[in-house]
Amino acid sequence: MRIDVHAHYWPASYLDLLVSLGRTDLVTAGRQSDDFTTRLAEMDEAEVDLQILSAVGLNTEVADPEGATAAARHINDVYAEVIDKHPGRFNAFGSVPLHHVDRAVAETDRIFDELGFAGVALPCIVGGRPLDHHDHEPFWAHLAERDAVVYVHPVGSDSVCHPGLDAFGLQFALGSPTQVALAPLRIALSGLSTRHPGLRFVFALCGGTLPYLWHRYERNLRRGIEMSATAAVGGGFFDWIKKLPLDPDDPMGLLRNFWYDTSVQDIPEALRLTRNTVGADRLLLGSDAIFASLTESVRMIKESPDLTAAEKEAVLDHNAARMLALTTSQDA
Repeated sequence: MRIDVHAHYWPASYLDLLVSLGRTDLVTAGRQSDDFTTRLAEMDEAEVDLQILSAVGLNTEVADPEGATAAARHINDVYAEVIDKHPGRFNAFGSVPLHHVDRAVAETDRIFDELGFAGVALPCIVGGRPLDHHDHEPFWAHLAERDAVVYVHPVGSDSVCHPGLDAFGLQFALGSPTQVALAPLRIALSGLSTRHPGLRFVFALCGGTLPYLWHRYERNLRRGIEMSATAAVGGGFFDWIKKLPLDPDDPMGLLRNFWYDTSVQDIPEALRLTRNTVGADRLLLGSDAIFASLTESVRMIKESPDLTAAEKEAVLDHNAARMLALTTSQDA
């Protein structure tokens, strides 16, 4: 079963509602067509059976609790209508107002119990806080009761994470990959994924810069574990490492419990690095449609010189179904 786990749909009704709730920065944001004819044709051409929609990527936070709840409910209802209109072709990662934790918990229940969505979608940063912030723990504990899928995607307006990234489109090209690389590290090292091992985390863009910097950060952890840099930095420099839920023999091992989508069709080297660090079994087909091309995403995997034939088949047709527990006899 070929599943695209990374696809977006921002209808006019949703963005107009956000603008009415005070998000004036979204006045000029692109409104996507409600006609899915072209999208479905590309899915058919790429032999994609199912596409999972999410509204994460734009900053959709609304300060007012009532407004934030209304916005999340609206886009979730729109996605439910798409799913009903095109049976078997779409599912969704639902939106929740995580900066209002009690309301996020309630909408999570509706997402799974009423709408039957595949999981929830979250930005890497909520209200200026990382996902592992202690204020979010009631949400995580509740979500863990379902062993839910959590799709994590960077948000452009949060990507000015260093002075100078606010010009020339650098926040998207460089800031967003940094943002989504930080998320799995914090979720693992904070103990969040260890406290709730049943949660299934999926990160966009092959984890951003994570596969590029994997061995650099691994070496840094090993310096702390082995206390091999005390002559340079002193004995207390790495005290923080004693509190981390790490396996000293494999300090990056927790990151191999997550999944990473392949929406890097413009950087095929990223596919090779991610495969070499987390394994092909943790790669899921992701296109970033309609912002990017589903056709090119599938072609990149098919033509990759860095994946074996069996690995290509797994990434394209089996890994996502297994992760989502949508397995057929071929996926088992």
